[in-house]
Order: sequence, then structure tokens, then C-alpha cells
Amino acid sequence: MNRIYTYLIILLTIPALVVMAGCTRTGDTGKRSITVSIEPQRYLLERITGDLWQVNTLLDKGADPENFDPPMSALRSLHDSGIYFTVGHIPFEDAVISRINSDTLTVIDTSEGIDLIEGTHCQHNHSNNNHSHDDTDPHVWSSVKNARVMASNMLEAVTAIDPLHSEYYKENYHRLITSLDSLDKELTGLLKPHKSTAFLVWHPSLSYFARDYDLEQLSIGMDNKEMSAESLKDRIDEARHHNAAVFFIQADMDSGRSESIARQAGAKTVSINPLAYEWADQLRHIARSIADSAEPCNLKDNTAP
Repeated sequence: MNRIYTYLIILLTIPALVVMAGCTRTGDTGKRSITVSIEPQRYLLERITGDLWQVNTLLDKGADPENFDPPMSALRSLHDSGIYFTVGHIPFEDAVISRINSDTLTVIDTSEGIDLIEGTHCQHNHSNNNHSHDDTDPHVWSSVKNARVMASNMLEAVTAIDPLHSEYYKENYHRLITSLDSLDKELTGLLKPHKSTAFLVWHPSLSYFARDYDLEQLSIGMDNKEMSAESLKDRIDEARHHNAAVFFIQADMDSGRSESIARQAGAKTVSINPLAYEWADQLRHIARSIADSAEPCNLKDNTAP
């Protein structure tokens, strides 16, 4: 029902969008522009729109989406494009939308139709039972399966906005889906022997990835809040009990503290960038790190050392 509602909204806004698409420009390229929240979205959308649109990313490189406050230049660019593809459920998105005249901004939620996970910001596992909608895990792009849904939503929107080039967009979309299916098959092959393998992360950004490949995500921090010493010890003990061999960290984290936690947990640190444009390479990097560090599931001994 939600997808039908979304589709009707898009259809009703086609006339305005077509006019907007014909007159919107950004920078010196002369191309019509669309704004997305994060770089992985730009990766997907550019493969659908090809060279017909300029795709702008709102989140600055290296910025934290949990507390991002876009500069006025980014808001002006968003206002000028008039079309905003959100991830959905990222805190800064609602704040940004409230600062733009809603009469001049068309918003497309690219997470529409995804089976969302609840509760990862209050506990370590990826169960989605008994949690409120307000605690939705926003990191939907960490899943290839979710990326297929996001790409479908993008295709639906751009063909409504620019029906003249719909066949071009559809051809590009089908090539993208083929590449996503190939990536999913590759990751499944790498991780199938390691079902139920646990890994550590600082921020629970890989919940959908863990769900897709039957892995266990154990996070050290929640909602950018540091754990108490006792809670941190409990989490490290849990990681040792589950034989978590990898601790995924991001470049902006305290490397000294991360290395200390990794040593106590008996894991190695692996640097990742979940918000990178080449997000597919990041997923391969994550999968290979887990596969290279983990024992096959039929050989694992889950007793604490």
C-alpha cells in the first residue's frame, strides 16, 4: 500500500517535475541536477541517469551523518535542484527538508519498500523485534539487496520526472541490477562458509549487511555515546566468547583506543568507509576481511579462550 501511495504521489507531481527538469541547472555543466544525501546513493543514481543529470551529494566527505549540519551553500544547491532523494531515517534529512520551502522541493524516499531494522541503536544484535519506528536503523545502503530496492525507487522517480528518456534510464537500470546481482552472488560465496560469524564495529552501521549474510554484528558504541567501563568490558568479553576476529573501524576514530579494544577482544582492526562512493568495493573489502579472519562455521569453537 505504501508503494502504491508513493507511486501516486509521483504521478501527481509529474507535470511540475517535468517543468522543473527542463529549467533546473547547477554550476557550469548546464545539466539538470538532483541532490542525494550520501555518496552511495550518488553511485546508484549516476548509473541510472548516465550523463543526463548532475547528481549532487549533500553530506560532506568525512562528515558524520549523525550530527551533520549542512552549510548554506549546500542548502542553496538543494533548493536550486528542487529534487531530493533521501536515504530515509537519517537525522539530518528531516532538518534539511524543514529548512527548504516545501513548495519548491520534491522529496523521494529511496528506502521505501525496504524491510527496515529497528533497535540497533540500543542493542548489539540485528533483531528487529519489539522496537519502535523511531529507532529505525538508517544504514540501508550496507545491503546489496537494499540497493536493488533503492535503485528501483530511483528509476521510478526519474522516469516520472523525465519520461522522454525513460528507455535510456531503464537500460541503465537493468545493467546496474545485473552488476548488483553479481556482487551479491560474490559476497554470498565469500561468506556462506562463515555463517553466524561475529564481527565488531564501533558504530552499528553494518546491520543490514549482517542480516543478508547471517552474520552477527557486535557494536562497541551506540548513538555516538561512549559506554561505561563496565559495559565496554562486557562487550569485549562477548566478542571474545563469539570469537569475533575483526574490529571494523572508521578513519575518524581514535586509533589508539581502537587498537587497545581490539587487543583485549583478540581481534584485528580493519579500516572501512561505509559512506564511500565506491560502496561496492567497501562491501567486498568487509566480506573478504571477515572471510580471511574467520574459520569455516563447521570448524568453529565458540568457547571463550
